[in-house]
Amino acid sequence: MKKWKAMKYFLLLFLTVSVTACGFSPVYKADRGVVPGLASIEIAAIEDRLGQQMRGYLIDRMGVSGNNVYRLNVRLRKQHEGFGIRADAAATQEQVTLWADFDLVRLSDDKKILSDTLRARSSFDLVLSDFASLSQREDTERRLAFELADQLQAALSSWLYKQSDATEQP
Repeated sequence: MKKWKAMKYFLLLFLTVSVTACGFSPVYKADRGVVPGLASIEIAAIEDRLGQQMRGYLIDRMGVSGNNVYRLNVRLRKQHEGFGIRADAAATQEQVTLWADFDLVRLSDDKKILSDTLRARSSFDLVLSDFASLSQREDTERRLAFELADQLQAALSSWLYKQSDATEQP
C-alpha cells in the first residue's frame, strides 16, 4: 500500500515537472495582458437581431474597461441550404452556415490591425410544422453566432498573446 502511495506522488511530481518543462504557458495569465487587452476592445454594433445577440455575448465574455484601444467591427453573413430531398421535392433537412467577417481597428490612427473570416455550420431536421421549423432555424443561428463569438474571442486572445510575446523579447 505504501509503495502504491509513493508511486502516485512520484507520478504526480513527474507530470507537474513535465508540463512546466514543455513550454506550456496559460494564455490568460495575469502578466500577459490578454484579459485587459480583451476588455480594451470596443465592440461595434452588429446588424440585425442575431448580431445584437452575438455582440451581447462578446461583451459578456470579453468584458468592458472603458479605456478602449481597439474597435472590433463584425459583419455576419448566413446561408440556408436544404438537402435530403424527398420524392415530392421538399427538403427534409436544412444546413445553416454563418460567417463572421471581422476587422480589429486601432482607435489612435484608425488602422486595421487584424482581419479574418470565421465560419460555423450546423443542420437541423425540417418538420411539417412551419413554426417548429422556424424555431429550430432561429435556435441554430443563435447557437452558431455564439460559437463564432467563442472563436472570435479565441482569435483575439491568441493575437493579444502574440503581441505581449513580441513586446517582451529584446
